[in-house]
Amino acid sequence: MVLAGLARRGGRRVTPLSLAACAGVVDVVAFAGLGGAFASIVTGNLVVVGLGIGTADDHMFATPAVAVAGYSAGVLWAQATPRWRWPAHLVVELALLGALTAGWVATDGRPGRTTSLLLLATAGVAMGTQSVVAHRMHESTTYMTGTLTGALHDLVAGQRGRRAAALGQLAALAAGAVVAAVLFQTARWSVPLLAIGLLLLAIVAFHRP
Repeated sequence: MVLAGLARRGGRRVTPLSLAACAGVVDVVAFAGLGGAFASIVTGNLVVVGLGIGTADDHMFATPAVAVAGYSAGVLWAQATPRWRWPAHLVVELALLGALTAGWVATDGRPGRTTSLLLLATAGVAMGTQSVVAHRMHESTTYMTGTLTGALHDLVAGQRGRRAAALGQLAALAAGAVVAAVLFQTARWSVPLLAIGLLLLAIVAFHRP
């Protein structure tokens, strides 16, 4: 009922915002709880992979490499199933986040090294899947550098473009991270549940006018 009520207020406009906030939450889980890599920010992960290779630090290399591999796998499989009807891909993402949550809760939010890598790979696949869904909606909910660049370009050029929507998604990403960080300190076990709630909101909202 709560999700449906929120969805009615914004309809489909809520979907990209909720997905961006979900990505912010998942990245907090990945970065703060699964070894220091992001589930969706591939550029930063690749830099750390390069640093690990250059310094011959296997530990530094492995974590972001797993995140990049998981994200890439999510993108590849989602692109390979273009005819799936909405919201099939997000239902798969929901199942992946459910697996992430189960592993996280089972370890009280403090998984060991091997479990962390498995959960990070799962989070990466989920975010890669979400990125393809967002791309098909002509939105960006995970990789935001280009979104910020476009918004600032429109601002300087005095063009409306998609500036408001872009800034909204950037704010949603940051807001998701902020709330996740608070939960990380107060109810660590529950953080992935927030991501699941936001994803459910995105799915419900899409079907509202």
